[in-house]
Amino acid sequence: MIGGASYYMGDINHTRHFYSPSPGGGIIFRYNLNPRQSFRFSGIYTSLKGSDSDFEDAFQQRRNSSFKTSIIDLAISSEFNFMSYETTKLRKDRYTPYISAGIGYASVLTSDVQAESATTLNFGGGFKYNLTRRIGIGAEWTFRKTLNDMLDGVENIGADNNVFFHNKDWYSIVGIFFTYKIFNWREDCPEAYD
Repeated sequence: MIGGASYYMGDINHTRHFYSPSPGGGIIFRYNLNPRQSFRFSGIYTSLKGSDSDFEDAFQQRRNSSFKTSIIDLAISSEFNFMSYETTKLRKDRYTPYISAGIGYASVLTSDVQAESATTLNFGGGFKYNLTRRIGIGAEWTFRKTLNDMLDGVENIGADNNVFFHNKDWYSIVGIFFTYKIFNWREDCPEAYD
C-alpha cells in the first residue's frame, strides 16, 4: 500500500517541482528475485492539475489554460538495491536505498479538458526498511514521462523557446509505502535467519 502526493510538469508548469500537489494512493506488489533485485507492479489513483494563471510568463497569461485530470497510474518496474536486502531480516540486510525504472500507463478517468491517456516511462528511487519479518516500510520519489503531449490538454507550449525539452508531459509521485510479506517460502525457515 502506498500513499502520498503527485504533481505535474509540462506545457503549463515547465520547471517547478512540487507545484500544486494532489493526494494519491494505491497498491504495490513486489516480487524479490534476490537480495539485490526485484520486480514490482503498482496501481495508483491520483489527480494532476495546473493553471497558466499561477505563472508570470506573458505568453501563459495570454493563453490562460488550466486543467484538472484524475488518473490511474499502472506501472511495471525493476528495482535495484544498493545494499543486500532480504524481507525477513531484522539485523543485517534489513534496509537499503534503491533505484527503479520501468514502463507504465496513465489512464485518464475524468478531465475538464481534452486530456488523453498515455504510455509512460518511469524512473526514481527510494529507501525501504523491515519493521518485522513480515512488515516493511519505505519512501520513494518517482518520475513519469508520458509519450504524448495531451495529458494536460495543451498540445505545445507555443512561444517558449524550450519546446524540445517540454513537448511531453511529466508527473511525479512522492509517497510512503507499507508492504506485507504474504508468501511462506524458504526465508520463513528459522535456519535461514542470521
